[in-house]
Amino acid sequence: MGSERSYEESEFILFGVPFDATVSFRPGARFAPMEIRRASENIEFSSLSGIRLADVGDLSLTNSVTWMLKRVSRIVGEILSDGKTPIILGGEHTLTLASALKVCKRGGGLIVLDAHLDLRDEFMDTRLNHTTWLRRLLERFEDLKMMIIGVREASSDLNDYAEKKRIKILKANRIMKEYVGSIKAVKDYVSTLNEVYLSIDMDVLDPAYAPGVSNPEPCGLSPTMVREIVEEICSTKLGGLDVVEVNPLFDFGQTSCYAAYFIYTALARNAKIS
Repeated sequence: MGSERSYEESEFILFGVPFDATVSFRPGARFAPMEIRRASENIEFSSLSGIRLADVGDLSLTNSVTWMLKRVSRIVGEILSDGKTPIILGGEHTLTLASALKVCKRGGGLIVLDAHLDLRDEFMDTRLNHTTWLRRLLERFEDLKMMIIGVREASSDLNDYAEKKRIKILKANRIMKEYVGSIKAVKDYVSTLNEVYLSIDMDVLDPAYAPGVSNPEPCGLSPTMVREIVEEICSTKLGGLDVVEVNPLFDFGQTSCYAAYFIYTALARNAKIS
């Protein structure tokens, strides 16, 4: 993403995961890493000079979710062991199972921006996919501190499971009705964390702004809302970041532009506190 820095001199290490093999609605997220990079080259952002970012390319293509997760886990582990911060371009949301598990074991929290809870136990005859990844993560990490922002609606059994796991949920409807109070709720939660892993599923945005996603949901957030939320989240140490579920086959590049912009927003805000 517009960087000529080497791995050794960089603080943030970016790589792509071109994977969408468990998609249940609209395939195409595997093309997103390339399109987000393309969009990033044409965005004017004034606060990038202090960001030490290296782009190391994409993981090898695979149709195996198991192999994808192993590769994400390995490279995230290497990045963390070198004292650097992983930045990931998806791809589908399943990848976060591997990356968040690595980062959050260090004691930080997880914040997910998403229209969906992704807490199903099983979907379409499989237990490991883009709708179940967060449940699989919580099975491996019982005491994970986390918040999900931008959810539209969910079934009662998923809401009950989220309550049982003490997940803080900030629904899109509440954010739009009580915006100032919602921003304060994010700020207060972030203040309890020493480090955060941030996962941005681009369907958190309303489809009017971001039609190019794999599972669009009506009545979502605006880009301005998401930008301010990302700035609040990244006021603490950023342990890792991914942006997932961009599907460039279903728009003219606007969703990729927002994805690149949110990445730049997160890195610029975090660089100020480093």
